[in-house]
Amino acid sequence: MLNSVALTLCLATTGLAAPLCSNSSSWSGWSNVKHLFVFGDSYTQTGFNVNGTQPSPSSPLGNPPYPGYTSSNGPNWVDFLTATYNATALLTYNLAYGGATVDTALVTPYAPTVLSLKDQVQAEFLPTYGSHPAFAPWTSETALFAFFIGINDVGNSWYLANSTLYDTIFSVYSALLEKIYETGARNFLFLSTPPVNLAPLTLDKDDGGYARENEGKAIRDWNERLTALAAAFKHTHKGVEVFVHDTWGLFNSVIADPGSWEQTAGLKNVTGYCRAYANGTPTWYTKDASCKYPVNEYLWLNELHPTFPIHNATAASIAALLSKS
Repeated sequence: MLNSVALTLCLATTGLAAPLCSNSSSWSGWSNVKHLFVFGDSYTQTGFNVNGTQPSPSSPLGNPPYPGYTSSNGPNWVDFLTATYNATALLTYNLAYGGATVDTALVTPYAPTVLSLKDQVQAEFLPTYGSHPAFAPWTSETALFAFFIGINDVGNSWYLANSTLYDTIFSVYSALLEKIYETGARNFLFLSTPPVNLAPLTLDKDDGGYARENEGKAIRDWNERLTALAAAFKHTHKGVEVFVHDTWGLFNSVIADPGSWEQTAGLKNVTGYCRAYANGTPTWYTKDASCKYPVNEYLWLNELHPTFPIHNATAASIAALLSKS
């Protein structure tokens, strides 16, 4: 069962001052969001270049052409949210970068060229969009800021079992939110880390289930910290609206029963992948002779990245969450 929440109520958090109950929110509803700024990793990236063609009504994701360079062998959740589940004309600025961690100085990504969340905020968002330029005239009321980060932080560090590291990561995360808030951002969406311990990368390890169990514990720890971060940020910042989407719960429900979501009902394999599809296919629905099913009937495209049906379900679920408030 999903536990996505909109933190719209007064939040009493241990150690903090009295809740800011009297503060009015800048949130005026999903149907009034006109600008979406997105930060994250390969589950989110579309290959957007801040120096390229900017989003416009005729090309709401700007560059590259839809669906962009995704890891889903088709549209990802950002594409679906922008073009399928949008409630009005929505311009999306997707700063996500494959392999990203929160801070490369804390958790090393797979390559030194990867732009971390810190880079996405400090080197791309702040200088390009932080001043509300004429080519991206967002306001506190019309903009939503979405964050889907943590998969690589957890995946590259869970074996260390170092809670102090997570303390430091979330301190950096909080400071980055502060910088975005200072530009006028008031509406925030956070996606929890999905159960990537159930992806083939971990399931294929012959370790008696050790990696699956302990990476799973690290993911739950991360998500608890994310919920606490969101609550604390809402509590201490005037006019803020915060949404936390239970992406972890959605993935678990699909793995347990693909039919739990209309968008994933066609999935036939939720634990493995076919190597012929691992690097992408000519079409979203390719059937290779060496594979039992077409590519879109596997939950996993390769060892770590899911195919587009579950991205579709994720976007539908996010839109439902945003529409409730």
